[in-house]
Amino acid sequence: MQVLKRIAVFFICLGLFGCNSRIADNRIELSNQRYDIIDYDAINPQPNLEGQLNVGVLLPLTGKASRIGLGMQNAMFMALDDLQSNLLTLKFYDTKSSKDGARMAAQKAIDEGAQLILGPLMGEEVEGAAEESISSDIPVVSFTTSPQVLQKGVYSIGLLNGEQVDRAISYASGKGRKNLALVVPDTNSGLNIVKAAIMSSIAKNMSLTKVGFYNSNNVDFSSLVREMSSNPDFDTVMIADSGNRLKSLASIFAYNDIMYPDVLFMGTSAWDNTNLSKETILYHGVYPMVSKSYGEYFTNKYEETFGEQPKSIYSFAYDSVLLASVVAGKQEKDIEAILTQQSGFIGVNGYFKILPTGQSYHSLEMVEVTKDGPIVVSKADNKDSDYIESEIDIRYVPYENLPKFYGKSSSEVLKWLYNN
Repeated sequence: MQVLKRIAVFFICLGLFGCNSRIADNRIELSNQRYDIIDYDAINPQPNLEGQLNVGVLLPLTGKASRIGLGMQNAMFMALDDLQSNLLTLKFYDTKSSKDGARMAAQKAIDEGAQLILGPLMGEEVEGAAEESISSDIPVVSFTTSPQVLQKGVYSIGLLNGEQVDRAISYASGKGRKNLALVVPDTNSGLNIVKAAIMSSIAKNMSLTKVGFYNSNNVDFSSLVREMSSNPDFDTVMIADSGNRLKSLASIFAYNDIMYPDVLFMGTSAWDNTNLSKETILYHGVYPMVSKSYGEYFTNKYEETFGEQPKSIYSFAYDSVLLASVVAGKQEKDIEAILTQQSGFIGVNGYFKILPTGQSYHSLEMVEVTKDGPIVVSKADNKDSDYIESEIDIRYVPYENLPKFYGKSSSEVLKWLYNN
């Protein structure tokens, strides 16, 4: 209870999420470790209130991503329970974990009066929803990390790979590191990381010298790492993976005499999903994360309520409801102008803002791997960022300034980079 009081005061003092009057009835009840909506308005109808916002929430409640979707739904109900706002109405629609399902869900939400759409989760779902939302001029705040599907009117509140890479390279550059090698899975996500690393390294005066691609289904990365480690022209290695693949790659680099302090290992927020306290090779390795000091409240309450640790994406679902409450609390209803306001917002993931390009920016801290667990070595700061992923046109980067590619043909990589 004391934690809840502290975070409530926190939001009020910042004044970023507004102060809405509390409703008399509790609209959320807990049943069998799930929140159920109680429609008290159907029993005791209330007049439409000035400033009320109807929000359509598109989540994969069935299909391949349903477990994540249901957890995100729980986090959103938790946010509603904390806000207790009578200006915010959320209605949930199942995308069925597919592009067509998301398109139909978006159309239904718009037909039923949604003024703002939260979700969907996956890139293909966002593509489907955008087909309907753009033509109807209804803004979408999704959770995707695929920058290709984002544009004006189709935004993401998710933690994009580009901003993580940018933060990590900025940190390494600040520590005097000059040359970077990158290891990524041979996927679109991996290619997005490569694109971000090329642009960020140029902006931060580092040189991206080598990029290695691997098949995520493989378990033996020895030949790839051996090739990259011969003539090691780098003092930093970024491994964009987690779990056993991360541990295996780090071990093989060490076997090839690529170790700290000569080489600094870095990762993405995916590292936080792996217990690295016993991985001595990765001690002193760093990775970017949203501020955990803000997220402690959310994590504790979610675990207490549902009996399990929340996945990191759930906190973004929570913050999206807080973001919608800002829109509901404004007199004017230029929703896109509110969403992309320069001052940004603060939620359980710390400071963030939605960029007019559709991308998001989060103020990230850098975390170091130690035997006692991760520790913050560079704090997140609540300031504006000039980071926009498309700021440098990769097509005009001189060929000699591009890295050498391993595990994938240069022509194939460059074709993708130039067209995405």
